Amino acid sequence: MLKFLSFFFSYNLFLKFIYLFNSLLSISLSKKLKEVNGIARFQFPVKAIGLDKIIIGKNFDSGKNLRIQAISRYQKYSYEPEIIIGENVTINPNCQLVAINKIVIGNNVLIASNVFISDHSHGWVDFRDINTSPSLRKLDSKGPIIIEDNVWIGQNVTILANVKIGKNSIVGANSVVTKSIPDFSIAVGTPARVIRSVNFQD
Repeated sequence: MLKFLSFFFSYNLFLKFIYLFNSLLSISLSKKLKEVNGIARFQFPVKAIGLDKIIIGKNFDSGKNLRIQAISRYQKYSYEPEIIIGENVTINPNCQLVAINKIVIGNNVLIASNVFISDHSHGWVDFRDINTSPSLRKLDSKGPIIIEDNVWIGQNVTILANVKIGKNSIVGANSVVTKSIPDFSIAVGTPARVIRSVNFQD
């Protein structure tokens, strides 16, 4: 629809229409959140599920193609998800935050494009349901994801369950985070490992 409109209107007028459309979208989605400080800014298109399980602080800004899902029911199984996002958080385009357990993002966190954050997997890690189609398996979480204040997450990063990323840390592009990262650290790789850490007590 947006491409269709851009064909008939000038570029500047089209940008104004997009801004207005995204503003109305943001107001509509913010009203459905469990709790929000001000208006959470979203951009079309966005896929949002379980907004009543999501808390967002002030000055939240997200790019297009955000997929934010707090999944309370999948197949015949029920879950109690929670997503908590702090203040001054920026999420760039094409990111996914999906929870059946808990995802917490602290204040002043910057998330680059194409980042995948999920606290669960399809099926049991012991392969007891290996003969079941992956899409039909029970979702299983090994634990919550905690991203503390002032963290910078690079492009194409994947963050998996039962992980804590300490405050003031950096996760390099294309990393897969499977284990916790301490405060004031730089982690890179697949799986991500700490390559530099600062101990201010020393």
